[in-house]
Amino acid sequence: MELLQLLAQFLERQDLLSKLTESERLHGYGYSDVHAIAAIAAIDHANVTKIAAHLHMTRGAVSKIAKRLRHSGCITPYTEPGNKKEVYYHLTEKGAALCAEHDARHRQWQQRDQAFLRRCDQRQLQAVTRFMRDYNAYLQEQIQQLGGR
Repeated sequence: MELLQLLAQFLERQDLLSKLTESERLHGYGYSDVHAIAAIAAIDHANVTKIAAHLHMTRGAVSKIAKRLRHSGCITPYTEPGNKKEVYYHLTEKGAALCAEHDARHRQWQQRDQAFLRRCDQRQLQAVTRFMRDYNAYLQEQIQQLGGR
C-alpha cells in the first residue's frame, strides 16, 4: 500500500513541478493538445489516423483535439493534389512556438531529473527500471481489457 501511495505522490509532484515551470505560452492548452502539436511536428503528412496511432488515442479524440487546435490557430489543414479526401495538418507559427516551448520543457525535465538519477546506484536504477517496465506492461494490459488502446 505504501508503494501505491508513493507512486501517487510522485505523480502529484511531477504535475506540480510541471505547472510551476510551465510557460505562459502553454496556458489554456491541455496535455493532449500540446502532445498532439508535438506529434504533428514529428509526423510526415500528419493526419488523424497517424496522430491517433502516435498518441495511442482514438481517431475520434484526435479529431476533437484537431478541431480545437484549428480553432485556436495552432494548426491548419491541407490536402495533397490529386487526393482531396485525406486531410493533413501542419503547424502554424503559433503551433510551432508551442511545440518549441514543449520541447524546451522536456529538455528541462530531463536535465533536472538526470541530475538526481546520476546520484543513484546502478543496481537500484536497474531494479526500478525493471519494475516500471513490468508495471507499465500490466497497466497496458488493463487498458486493453477495458477496450482502450
